[in-house]
Amino acid sequence: MDNEKPKKPSYAFNSLFKACTSFKKRLYKKIGNGRNINLQQDRWSASLDLQPLVRHNQHLEDHPTVVADLIDERKNWRVNKIWTYFSPEKARSILALHIPKDDTEDSMDWSHTKSGNYSVKSGYWFLKSVQNNPDSNPTFWRMLWKSNIFPKWKHFIWKIMVKALPTTDNLIKRKIPNISPTCKLCNSRNENTTHILRDCQISQRVWFITMGISTSNSTQIPIQDWIKNFLNFFRKKKEDGERMIISFISTLWSIWLHRNEIIFKGTTSNPERIVELEKENSRRANNSEQRRNNENQLSKKSFSRENDEDSAVSWSKGSQTTNPNQVIVVDGAWKKKKNKSQWQAAIAWKNISQVSGEAYANRIFATSPLQTEAYAILQATKYMEWKCSDIIIKTDNLEVVKALQQNEKADKSISSIILEIKQRANSFQYFSCIKVKREEVFLAHNLAKMARLGIPSSTII
Repeated sequence: MDNEKPKKPSYAFNSLFKACTSFKKRLYKKIGNGRNINLQQDRWSASLDLQPLVRHNQHLEDHPTVVADLIDERKNWRVNKIWTYFSPEKARSILALHIPKDDTEDSMDWSHTKSGNYSVKSGYWFLKSVQNNPDSNPTFWRMLWKSNIFPKWKHFIWKIMVKALPTTDNLIKRKIPNISPTCKLCNSRNENTTHILRDCQISQRVWFITMGISTSNSTQIPIQDWIKNFLNFFRKKKEDGERMIISFISTLWSIWLHRNEIIFKGTTSNPERIVELEKENSRRANNSEQRRNNENQLSKKSFSRENDEDSAVSWSKGSQTTNPNQVIVVDGAWKKKKNKSQWQAAIAWKNISQVSGEAYANRIFATSPLQTEAYAILQATKYMEWKCSDIIIKTDNLEVVKALQQNEKADKSISSIILEIKQRANSFQYFSCIKVKREEVFLAHNLAKMARLGIPSSTII
């Protein structure tokens, strides 16, 4: 959709238009060859606005216009240009970005997921964050979505909170024909969410029977606040809190179920039927909770076994030959500095299969420890490329190895680095990257730490 709003749009189209307009603000262009990323108009960072500074003392034709103007023929950043046209903070962020080895087209990524891939969940929470709704309560929503109640109950509570439950007043507002506004439980008042679930005389009797709650004094409290207050109160109770939450939501659900039975099955209003439904739904929910607790106990017992399995995670390509393996340990050192002029990161690797012990260490720009580690593996792979046929790289970073296994799930800050590592792995007869314990890479760790601190090392080639 373009940015021009159509005249007299429908309610549905207007909602879609607003959502798409908001989503476009959180998309950014991921660097390929950089030829289609306009420096003044496009977002090309997930977190920062990387527009260049305007230098009035320079000719306009000298100013870079697209990202490709900042990249040289060898696929490296034009460092002098970047420091000239960008603030120090932005320059550091740009220099930390990886330039793909191949001449790939620029692509679109989503800034609100770790992988850069859009998901409905991330889109929902993004729209919630930009609504600036004073009634929103992040703590309540986190508690609701993470709770162990049935998914259909979560959806039901969500509908109540956003006033989307299909009660007769909402159906009439949406101009659904042949709708009687009368409450089907009491046949004396018009139905709305508050009345049917709490203030109806039938519902009041049910609440007193199932929970011992008197609702007659709560008629001035909006139903949404009333539900939030009770759920938060039950959540804080150490004893029976979970059981009371289940009983409370089960009562709401059972009232709604019986209302639908009256409409769609032609039954008569009967508070005893609601109490019966509440007992059955609570029993099912409590049994489900008990099964989950048993499963959690089993998962805790297997947790140590999973940790042992993690230490053996690896990604390999090709088949081992009769040639000796070159074993390289790699590590990165990263530390966030308040003084942005200081270096934050360094990478190092060391060949432990040779007596002479080839090694490398250098400072780099990187935005996170994860990105630093990925750059360390890439640098070791580059250096050893065409120098041996079989190579084993050892790292203490599990996430990088898992990214090699499934590149589509890699963190967006390292996805293009991972892709280049896999491309360069084709140069070897056998390539393996293994997750090991930290003490196994201490030689590389010490080199990286010294490089970050600016301490020279005689072992660095």
